[in-house]
Amino acid sequence: MSIKTFHILFIILSIVITIWFGLWEWNQSILLAVISFLAGLGLVIYGIQVLKKFKTIS
Repeated sequence: MSIKTFHILFIILSIVITIWFGLWEWNQSILLAVISFLAGLGLVIYGIQVLKKFKTIS
């Protein structure tokens, strides 16, 4: 497994865990849920940027 593949899988796993935590936390603390969703959104944006960068690196 290349470092690129590992990085992409790690980002995807991080997004899934962050969204799952936000959904789980929704009934406990809405503030933490919102922070988690924003972190997930940030990871999605980061993942898109990484994919664009990896296309140019080849």
